[in-house]
Amino acid sequence: MLDVAAMISPIKSAFVASPGVTLADFEPDAPRLLAPVRAAPAPSSDLIDGVTVLALTAHSDPRGSLCELLTTREGSIEPIVHVYQVTALPGSIRAWVCHRRQYDRLAFVSGQFRIALYDIRPGSPTRTMLNVFILGRERPGLLRIPPQVVHGVQNLGGETASFVNCPTTVYDPSNPDKCRLLERDPRIPFSFDER
Repeated sequence: MLDVAAMISPIKSAFVASPGVTLADFEPDAPRLLAPVRAAPAPSSDLIDGVTVLALTAHSDPRGSLCELLTTREGSIEPIVHVYQVTALPGSIRAWVCHRRQYDRLAFVSGQFRIALYDIRPGSPTRTMLNVFILGRERPGLLRIPPQVVHGVQNLGGETASFVNCPTTVYDPSNPDKCRLLERDPRIPFSFDER
């Protein structure tokens, strides 16, 4: 259990006399006409069966930007049950992993990442197909990866960057749904050494 008291500075948690500010003093945001959060995925014979890649749109202003990763505004989505952020050091590689049951929903909005996917599913119409994506700040995207599709992620940039995963199942530390192979396993027809 977190010790909340230890996380709050006593100076910042003190009560301070207020000049009487209320909710009525705040101006509501004006309605905005937004571009679609993401373009609808086009069916493609170039994608591994069940994989989708959705373009994400960053909404910028002078302070920075905001990028929606998942929303039901444009239709239903699989429930959000677990969300985590992964930090990747420059040049780092996280490969190879796959899941038996869960879909990964990886959102890339910072840095520059190369993501390789390889279909090993028995009976899949795209068995042995390889997909490689470059996603990040210049090309933000949400990549949905089905169970039993092997994948690896490489930070191509010169800075530490991060991505977010919203998998479709809750992580269970007593029974993790994650399987691993060594990065240089010769049975995967892809090398992160190649640029």
